[in-house]
Amino acid sequence: MGEHWCTLYHSEKLVSPVQANHALLEEIREINQRLIDTVVDISDEDVDPTAAAAAAEGGEGTIVKCSFSAVALSPNLKSQYASAQMSPIQPLRLLVPTNYPHCSPILLDKFPVEVSKEYEDLSIKAKSRFSISLRSLSQPMSLGEIARTWDVCARTVISEYAQQSGGGSFSSKYGTWENCLSAA
Repeated sequence: MGEHWCTLYHSEKLVSPVQANHALLEEIREINQRLIDTVVDISDEDVDPTAAAAAAEGGEGTIVKCSFSAVALSPNLKSQYASAQMSPIQPLRLLVPTNYPHCSPILLDKFPVEVSKEYEDLSIKAKSRFSISLRSLSQPMSLGEIARTWDVCARTVISEYAQQSGGGSFSSKYGTWENCLSAA
């Protein structure tokens, strides 16, 4: 139903690709200003065109990547993250349809149904957590909501890994920061 509604809405109100692309670039810029560990950018890598077409039901769009860069990790954990001891979290790939924001970006990656506890592939753990978290977002989802959700899921997986490895974060040791605006 959601996809069909988007098609109907798009046919009623057409937006030029230039306007849509400018708005998408502006949204990506705003997202990147707000997030620390996740970077959103337009992908230049090749994606299987049949998979993209199937995902968008023949529609067109822009492929966007959400990459978890782990800037805020401790130096110790950063060196582990960069080495073979810890698999890096692979970027999340999305197809942003031409009729966005009236339709949600479409996930191009396959998501695991269930993850075994022993399996240490952090990408799979992050994508599994992300898949579950997406269910709580209202439709149509914005690129910003998806990027923030990805950021939280990837950071949580890294933090859990750090705690299992005997480390952790400031928040896991001393408690989380309080939002001054809501506390006032």
